[in-house]
Amino acid sequence: MCLASGCGCNDSRHHSSIAEYYRKVLCAIEGATKANIPLKKSGDDSYNVPGWNDYVDEKHSEARYAYLEWLREGKPRFGLLFQRMQRTRANFKLAFRFCRQHELQLRADACATNLKNNDPIKFWHSVKKISNSKATKYVSTIGGVTGEHNIAELWKNHFAQLYNSVNCDNDAVIFKKSLSLMGDDKITVCLGDVVDSISKQKKGKSAGPDNINSEAFIYGGIRLATHLCILINLFITHSFLSDSFTKSTIIPLVKCKTGDLTDINNYRAITLSNAITKILESILLAYVNDKSAVVDSQFGFKPGHSTSLCTHSFKYIVDYYTNRGSHVFVCFADCTKAFDRVNYWKLFKQLLDDGLSASIVSLLAFWYSHQHVSVQWRKAVSSSFSVGNGTRQGGVLSPCLFDSYISKLICTINGIRAGCNIGGICMNILAYADDVVLLAPSWFALQQLIKTLEYGALDIDMECNDSKTVCMVFSPKNKRKTVASAFPNFMLNGVALQYVAEFKYLGHIISNDNADDKDVLREVRLLFTRANILNRRFGLCSVSVKITLFRSFCICFYGMALWKKYNAGTLDRLRSGYIY
Repeated sequence: MCLASGCGCNDSRHHSSIAEYYRKVLCAIEGATKANIPLKKSGDDSYNVPGWNDYVDEKHSEARYAYLEWLREGKPRFGLLFQRMQRTRANFKLAFRFCRQHELQLRADACATNLKNNDPIKFWHSVKKISNSKATKYVSTIGGVTGEHNIAELWKNHFAQLYNSVNCDNDAVIFKKSLSLMGDDKITVCLGDVVDSISKQKKGKSAGPDNINSEAFIYGGIRLATHLCILINLFITHSFLSDSFTKSTIIPLVKCKTGDLTDINNYRAITLSNAITKILESILLAYVNDKSAVVDSQFGFKPGHSTSLCTHSFKYIVDYYTNRGSHVFVCFADCTKAFDRVNYWKLFKQLLDDGLSASIVSLLAFWYSHQHVSVQWRKAVSSSFSVGNGTRQGGVLSPCLFDSYISKLICTINGIRAGCNIGGICMNILAYADDVVLLAPSWFALQQLIKTLEYGALDIDMECNDSKTVCMVFSPKNKRKTVASAFPNFMLNGVALQYVAEFKYLGHIISNDNADDKDVLREVRLLFTRANILNRRFGLCSVSVKITLFRSFCICFYGMALWKKYNAGTLDRLRSGYIY
């Protein structure tokens, strides 16, 4: 096989050989898995009776043995065998009925036993069984459509429209032309990279369309890793992936379980991909990270960064200006379906400009442009559709690629040098993934930033939702330096943006008086909500189990360090909540 440059090798014989090699590797894995590991089918509705081993199992065995003896003797209607069969069957049914009637208590006892035996894995597994409830189990209608197959096709049309909502034809031509002008570069993945990538895979994950779990690769040994290494090098060299490799399945999940479960907008998508795709993505991630531009204003998907760090930076900027007698004008921008509307042809063109290997970019371009996605609703699976825009949901590469994609917009806003500035460093924008906030000490400067955001978003095919984008004004601490109590509305997409007195930003409530009382009260409400859920689901558990769960679920002080200005009474409410 040849080492191709540009868009890769176009020899169909090479592609057929790679696809056949990939098929044989998967068949070998599947055969070895079936021969050595018993698997439970996905979606199995079998029911495990709590307390069966302790109360029912022995009586069931006795009843089964007595029944077979009675059957062997011709089913007599009287005598010792008949009486024994009736007695053992009655004992079995009585024990089984007891387990069904005391299911919650027996599950609670199982939690207590696992905790007493210092078995955390079984303990949390028992907790998960008690708390797990499928919100869509009894939903029979979605968007006015009934029937599993009809609903699956409804979801397919919904997601097909979303993932083909951006016109990318011209950008695809530009990218392919740029790729054809790139020189030859040889990327070789060594066996150590593959072994390291396999070691990073997580166990217990659902299998993709190929029905192969990640454990098959984790325990596959060095021979399997060698074949994967050869396959991945062939993929990169020829910029080709087999059709079965690019398949994935979307499963709709409920956003708000207390909302309208028949509303199609109350669902989000989670994608199941083949386990081998995660191994390839983990290997490519090192190459992409090496060439990705680091933007200081972006806090999302970075080691050592968090939502609290981003919120702290926001509060620090506001305090810096208000303490010095200045207003701070803020715009919380909302980007509609930011990850799903990514124009990946522009993204790949940008990766080429950043200096990423043409072989890697060419492989990613082939992968994204040859995706085959279907939607599963319960046991029904829709027909497949192609994807024209958006990052791969759930892929380890997707956060890094999105950061690279939006970095151009962030750099453009930073480059106009308008807005807040501390120590010569421009602090006019903060971003956590697609959550963007603009900051400026004057009305005119923020309007300029909003215009730049509007045009920059259009340039990368993103849309700012003017109905969810809001503004806020922070007044100076010295009231004598207040310019005005009211200001004109800012404009975005020709629509006037509304001012708000408070806004929930990255999980924390921001108030225009810069006080943290409402954020503390938010934590108080969450405390009582979690405690009520804990009491309802685990009320029959032992005290030790309840204490462990309370410490895990209810004692949550994440972001508490951000609380700086609050009333003593507000803190007393939080304290009394835990005492209560």
